Amino acid sequence: PPLNATQPLTLVVVFRDGPDEYRVWDLFQFRPIPVISVAPVRRPRLDGTGTKYAFGQEQELMKDQMRTTLRIAAHWGHRDICLGAFGVGPVFRNPAKEVAEMWKQLLFEECEFTGVFSNVVFAIETDASDFEVFQDIFDPSQIFVTAYR
Repeated sequence: PPLNATQPLTLVVVFRDGPDEYRVWDLFQFRPIPVISVAPVRRPRLDGTGTKYAFGQEQELMKDQMRTTLRIAAHWGHRDICLGAFGVGPVFRNPAKEVAEMWKQLLFEECEFTGVFSNVVFAIETDASDFEVFQDIFDPSQIFVTAYR
């Protein structure tokens, strides 16, 4: 069919439960979900500690790719989004703490995105150390700082 400006360009049809039991749903239970594919920076040069970008240009390129993802989601009116690890891990080698901090800055400090999304979920393996990094950065006490008098 021809492209329609009111429909996303890519849909993935979810047709199984998981992860404990991958049984196929009935035909009328298929659930289409929109997918946004934006490539993160691959194997950036890191500093001597391996935990920070060595070049500001690569870090800024990564942040621009993240902005692109959020802009596409916002443009299509998606208020609930699930983000992948976005280049964190052994294949793309982006530093988890910096990536998590950039997501946090974009979502909570850049006025273009503040309040745009109702629910943001990060899909990161729970047995990976990157999960703990994201868990710490997005701890509600770190985002919504309160002070008692």
